[in-house]
Amino acid sequence: MKTERVKQLIEQARRSREPSLDLSETQLTTFPLEIIKLKDLRELDLSRNQLTLLPHEISEMKNLKKLYLYRNNLVSLPPEISLMKNLTSLDISENKLATLPSEITDLGLEIEWEDRQKNNIIYMKDNPLKIPPVEVVKEGRDTVIDFFGLLDENKKEIREVKVLLVGEGGSGKTSLVNVLVGEKFNEKEPETCGINIKKWIFGEDGKEVKVNFWDFGGQEIMHATHQFFLTRRSLYILVLDSRKEEKADYWLKHIRSFGGDSPVFVVINKVDENPSFDVERKSLKEKYPYIKDFYRISCKNNVGIKDFKDNLSIELTKIDHIQIKREKSWLTVKTKLENANSKFLSYEEYKEVCHNECITEDHSQNMLIDYLNDLGVVIHFKEIPLLDIHVLEPRWITEAVYRIINSEKLLGSGGVLKFKFLGEFLKKEKETDYYYSPAQYNFIISLMRKFELCYEIDEQTILLPDLLDIQEPEFDFNYVDALKFFIEYDYLPRSVMPRFIVKVHKDIMDNLRWKTGVVLKNRQFRSSAVIKADNEAKKIYIYVDGKQKRDYLAAILCPLREINQSFEDLNPIEKVPLPDKPEVSISYEHLVRLENNGKRKYMPEGTDHDYDVRELLGTVNKTDVKEMTNEEILEILCKLKDKADTEEGLKSSFLNAVSINAGPIGVNPSDLLKLIKMILKK
Repeated sequence: MKTERVKQLIEQARRSREPSLDLSETQLTTFPLEIIKLKDLRELDLSRNQLTLLPHEISEMKNLKKLYLYRNNLVSLPPEISLMKNLTSLDISENKLATLPSEITDLGLEIEWEDRQKNNIIYMKDNPLKIPPVEVVKEGRDTVIDFFGLLDENKKEIREVKVLLVGEGGSGKTSLVNVLVGEKFNEKEPETCGINIKKWIFGEDGKEVKVNFWDFGGQEIMHATHQFFLTRRSLYILVLDSRKEEKADYWLKHIRSFGGDSPVFVVINKVDENPSFDVERKSLKEKYPYIKDFYRISCKNNVGIKDFKDNLSIELTKIDHIQIKREKSWLTVKTKLENANSKFLSYEEYKEVCHNECITEDHSQNMLIDYLNDLGVVIHFKEIPLLDIHVLEPRWITEAVYRIINSEKLLGSGGVLKFKFLGEFLKKEKETDYYYSPAQYNFIISLMRKFELCYEIDEQTILLPDLLDIQEPEFDFNYVDALKFFIEYDYLPRSVMPRFIVKVHKDIMDNLRWKTGVVLKNRQFRSSAVIKADNEAKKIYIYVDGKQKRDYLAAILCPLREINQSFEDLNPIEKVPLPDKPEVSISYEHLVRLENNGKRKYMPEGTDHDYDVRELLGTVNKTDVKEMTNEEILEILCKLKDKADTEEGLKSSFLNAVSINAGPIGVNPSDLLKLIKMILKK
């Protein structure tokens, strides 16, 4: 059972809201983060796989009661597992655990080495434990607690937290940070054109909490970069301007996409200018239960500031990771990185710092850098192994990227950036600005490419789709005979279409691209396509015409799905319009389900007659993929080669291309693998 099957099982569990999910014996090597989104899960079986680590995000599965992890290759457990307070059964037997986090005793479960059948236990048999030793574990929970008590002097709480302020430009985020840290209100505070980072310390001696405020500019173009800076294990402040019709829903979904279940304070600012403005608090709290409270304030008149600051301070002391003690060596590494003179360091340099503090295991080093990233101490791009670099000064890189994308000259060029102008964009104008040497330009541009903010036109030129003209250009396209498909979103992030344009830029026809759309042409599929985003309607429309339009639709959907999956809880719905009544559409997933259940006819709501399910599916995918020949498979693999450079990636693209997830193909899996290997060798 491979990756695609795992994805199907997770998606099925999401749709059905089943309380249990069985992913045992699925050859998993990494924990699928998509599982974290399954809030209805009570039982999860990940036994008999090859997992080596669990992510700290697993602590968000607070409703989980039973977790089976036996017969894996786990070498460590995250301390955050102690936050899963509803667990009644945890089986971690037959792994490679040499150490346990002391926090594991906070679960309140008995520790058992021999008897798996007992209730309310952590079953640990057959692990090469050294801390605590097997002999101690066999004595039970009380003895383990005593053992860890003796080691506690080597641990310390790192009482530090990242607080992110988001909201539209001009809502008063910077002014709020200023008054919170004790600075005077500035009525002429300039709008943030990037990011401001300020520190605040509160609390008594020995119990101080250090806060890293990240104040983001609200300009729309910067939303695309949020996925790299908005983190979990943080607290969010959504600042709304009472003078405007603010989009609270948009921002709350935006926060959830990247911050998961991080606590959120909703602040209605400038109430002195519009005292009657408010939001529908009850409905928002029901939709977003991680909202802690709502506050009405005025930074200008100091209205509501003390109450907000007091409650913020209380909530910050409750942040989960503050309660967990870390090895003192972690704190030493953190201090060294904060005091380093360099703006960034290589992975090897980071490993050396860790080795000097006796943090030698790869998994421990990875956990530490992820933790420091969540605190806002460094920037570590977990999903982007870019030059093996960790950025030590967050403002250094964010300021560079934002200075480029906010440049008026670049905006006037339609998003076309010539490298020769980089020095002008990045020149130091104020004393507080960073200096960027020409030797650092390539790193900055490489990072922007990895962010999917831009693509290369030639060796000296890139284009940023988010800065394209909003106007759709004139072009000819056969909409009448085109295959029609669209994706409906509850929340459509503004970055989806620009990122999609970056991913498919090699297919752009005659430079026909604009901020919310693109025209594509693919010679191999002998087809062309128009893709448009309607941000207000929260839909992306896809029209494909040509000789192999169904195959090309599948190839187009691959990058769109990849982008959609990068967001938490996005839940887009793919739909097929009726051929004779395009104003009526049907969920593609529903059509597939009808076919799988043997339903031949279906009368959609809003129509007066039955439609043939297979015919409707046939408009967007091959209706009999099980009869595909190896020659047909080889032909499609050749066309998809440029879109994937690994066996797993090419296989995934192929499975989408032949059936858009309609079901299994009839080709022998070993034959498919041979064909893929052959294609990649060419």
